[in-house]
Amino acid sequence: MDWWPRDIGLFRDPKLRSVRQEFGVLGPYIYECLLDIAYGDKGYYINYSGRGREDVLWQLSEYVAGRYAVPVETIANVIDRLVECELFSDGLYKRGFITSKRMQMSYFIATLGRSGVQINFDIWLPTEEEMREKNPSGKSFVLQSFISWREKHITGQETDVSQPESAHSTEQDSTGENSIVQHSREQQSSAPASALAGELEELLGCRFDKNFCLELARLQKLGMQQEVFLDAARQTNDKTPRNPAAYFRTVLQSCERDGILTAADLGATRAKPVEQNSYVGPADRQISDWDKAWIERVKNYRKENSNDD
Repeated sequence: MDWWPRDIGLFRDPKLRSVRQEFGVLGPYIYECLLDIAYGDKGYYINYSGRGREDVLWQLSEYVAGRYAVPVETIANVIDRLVECELFSDGLYKRGFITSKRMQMSYFIATLGRSGVQINFDIWLPTEEEMREKNPSGKSFVLQSFISWREKHITGQETDVSQPESAHSTEQDSTGENSIVQHSREQQSSAPASALAGELEELLGCRFDKNFCLELARLQKLGMQQEVFLDAARQTNDKTPRNPAAYFRTVLQSCERDGILTAADLGATRAKPVEQNSYVGPADRQISDWDKAWIERVKNYRKENSNDD
């Protein structure tokens, strides 16, 4: 998802109260960060087992980095607490997934107009009735695929929803566990990024998953030029992170957020002078006339009281 809707009353959710009481603002912030990670990657869940768990904790460590370091153990404890408060599904969390019905319904609504959506219905929480409530016409491809999946009693299969007249091609995924039916149009859209992905994988010495390859294709379609991808790869290699792919992804997200899409944008960014000592602390801040007058009043008040004594 390119964006996700945020509930106005999110922080008033009673389920967040105990997390906020225990961890302060860190609790709600990590909750929002997890939603951002989920919607920006898989769309409706986060893989939180094995390397997936390490990647998530690393990303969150980057998000909360600042003047005071937050231990990884604390971040992991916050996630555990969010699950205990039923903000995420406990059953699926034990299976290595961070997700919730709220998250999945948001994804369902956001993809109503799409004709190519990959869904693992083995971890899908919304019911047919709940989806029909948001899509009374029943034309949603996710809804149609869910009905088909349920009728065929397919378990643990990630199905790519597509129009009936579209051609399909089937391939086995890297784990060999799930059968993936790929939409031909999706393959075409990711084709231009395949050469770039291969070059970047060679530069970084790692492999990208299919979702990240689709993300590269999206950024290319957005207008991000090869120079920006290569510069992000250079920054990643300079840092030598434990997980190059995850770090590289974070750099690209920062470029997109800051509007750095072309070689010209890179040049303009490098041309900006670095401001030294830009922070103005209380001791360095110039005192306003009002503050000076107030200080003088305080001094006079203390002097008069001391004279009275």
